[in-house]
Amino acid sequence: MYEVYDNPIEPERPVVIPDPVLSNCYAYVKSVFPSLPNTQTILANLEQSGEVAVFYYPDSGLHHYAVVESMEPFIVTDTNYGSHTKKTRLASDRNLIGFYSLE
Repeated sequence: MYEVYDNPIEPERPVVIPDPVLSNCYAYVKSVFPSLPNTQTILANLEQSGEVAVFYYPDSGLHHYAVVESMEPFIVTDTNYGSHTKKTRLASDRNLIGFYSLE
């Protein structure tokens, strides 16, 4: 014979903690280039080319950092671009404000 419960006990769902690198574009670039300085230094030293692309999105007021894979075509690898994932993508230079060079 089966017993029927009004409130069956459900197993606890595990707490999902987002990967800090996938949730932070700067953290990803820093994992690729450990000598990367803080964001204030990057923004104060933007150049016409470099290993790190820096974007600015005026609607949100946020900067975004990505690793430059290729200049022609302009391809970057980044994290937290629209989701908590790592992507290699063809980037638009519409919101590009410059590059940071590690040399």
